Amino acid sequence: MNTQPATRWMTLRYLLALGLVAALSTAAWLALRRAITAQETAAAIINFSGQRRYLSQRAALACLQHALGPDADIRERAGKEALATALRLERAHDGLIHGDSELHLPGAPSAQVQALYFSGADPLDPLVRDFIARVRALAGRHEVSRDDADLRWVLDVADGRLLESLDALVSVYQRESEAEIASMQAAEDLVFAATILVLGLEALFIFGPMVRRVSQERAKLIAAESYVRSVLDHCYDAVLVIAPDGRIESANPAAGRLLHVQHTRLIGTAFRDLIQVEDGEGDGMHVAILPGETSQRRLDVGFGSMTTPSGQRRIAIARESTVALQRHANELERRNQELDQFAYVASHDLKAPLRAIANLSAWIEEDLSALLDDQHRSQMLLLRDRVTRLEGLIDGLHQYATAGRRAGIAETFSLPDLIDDIVTEQDSERRFSIHRQGEPIIVTTDRVRLWQVVSNLIANAVRHHDRHHGTITVTWSGDADQLLMHIADDGPGIDPTHHERIFTIFHTLASKDRGPGIGLGLALVRKIVSERGGSVRVDSTPGSGATFSIRWPLVYQPAHPGVHPGLT
Repeated sequence: MNTQPATRWMTLRYLLALGLVAALSTAAWLALRRAITAQETAAAIINFSGQRRYLSQRAALACLQHALGPDADIRERAGKEALATALRLERAHDGLIHGDSELHLPGAPSAQVQALYFSGADPLDPLVRDFIARVRALAGRHEVSRDDADLRWVLDVADGRLLESLDALVSVYQRESEAEIASMQAAEDLVFAATILVLGLEALFIFGPMVRRVSQERAKLIAAESYVRSVLDHCYDAVLVIAPDGRIESANPAAGRLLHVQHTRLIGTAFRDLIQVEDGEGDGMHVAILPGETSQRRLDVGFGSMTTPSGQRRIAIARESTVALQRHANELERRNQELDQFAYVASHDLKAPLRAIANLSAWIEEDLSALLDDQHRSQMLLLRDRVTRLEGLIDGLHQYATAGRRAGIAETFSLPDLIDDIVTEQDSERRFSIHRQGEPIIVTTDRVRLWQVVSNLIANAVRHHDRHHGTITVTWSGDADQLLMHIADDGPGIDPTHHERIFTIFHTLASKDRGPGIGLGLALVRKIVSERGGSVRVDSTPGSGATFSIRWPLVYQPAHPGVHPGLT
């Protein structure tokens, strides 16, 4: 699948998100700077507007000391202070009207402020300038009388008209400053809300899909790594990764089985110390041996190269030599045939004397019938019964030893019909109520082996029931790979401590004198099912009956080409 368009679209969305964040950050910075500037300006305006009020009072007091000072020095110093104060007052006044960068005064007052300065019945600007001029005039005189008209005017105006006008102007400046700050705060709130909104939209439509995409890709990488690791862990061939220095970096469990050591302990070991290749280690297949063993095993080893983020690596795949394996397989088959022949001969040779003992006891009983009492006849009958049981044990041993060794023939048949035939055979007297639960299905599998398993389980339920009449329920389900069956009865049940022991050969919970069972059926069931790759278990408690559950794999080596296992 081509992921380039999706990657390109993700990149574009990421760049868009960065652009939006940059724009919002710039807007927030500008708003913050504007707010700081506005606050600094408002503070300067209010400060210097208040200073004029203070300076006007100080100038009036200096003029009064200049006129009424007790000596010439005090009057002279008072005159100089009046001139300096008038200068500061004039600069603050001009800065508030026309601006002064050194004092951080912007000038350009609002219409309301300009009306106070230049309009109305008593405008402030002419009043301030007249006040400054009179102060300078008074400070420039050497002698000023208490009744001087300019002095009286300065003192009256400083405490009256001028003070009231300056107070009114300060109030106006303060209200305008508060309004400007409120406007800046509203702008900041707007930028903040826009930032939250944009970040939320980015999280929803940009970063959310990106995170999901990254999570999906990460999950794919983890799944791919897990898949590769699972393949290597379940591989029958030994796979070893060799570093440039010749040491093993990684090994799968098959390598440990091949070299008879825990595979994790192979890491860090020199490859040549473990496997000696006879004809070089170039890419391709080679023949190798395992040194240090009593009989050196021969291996088939294949080498390859791969490039990793940390550099070049060599891959070695090793297995037992196919020639040696075939020889071992042939030897194993020959021995199995010998064991089968031995089991058959042993069974035949052991049963012949037993049959002779049984016949001899019958002849003795017949020849001495007039002399034998009931006790001796019972002992003869018990002797023949023990011979019959011993013959059954020998047959069971032979049957158990050869069970599952021969490949079965795949047959296609109806599972419900198979169960009906088994029930008819095992409960010919119809003592039990048999319930069947399952869909009618057709299976392709080893019919003979499946018959043995189900027949033994139903026979076991009938034989060991504690009442003359009972109920047996057979349930089944399955798919193309396996068949699941449950055979439940309402018999006496089995103590959990015996759940494993009942599958042991010749182990039976009932007394050997109570019935013909020899303890072979369940052992044979487990062996047949296990050798096919399935499983069987029992769930039971005393007094609640028993349920045997079977998992029967349908996969097998077909005896006839073109026939495959499964359900139809």
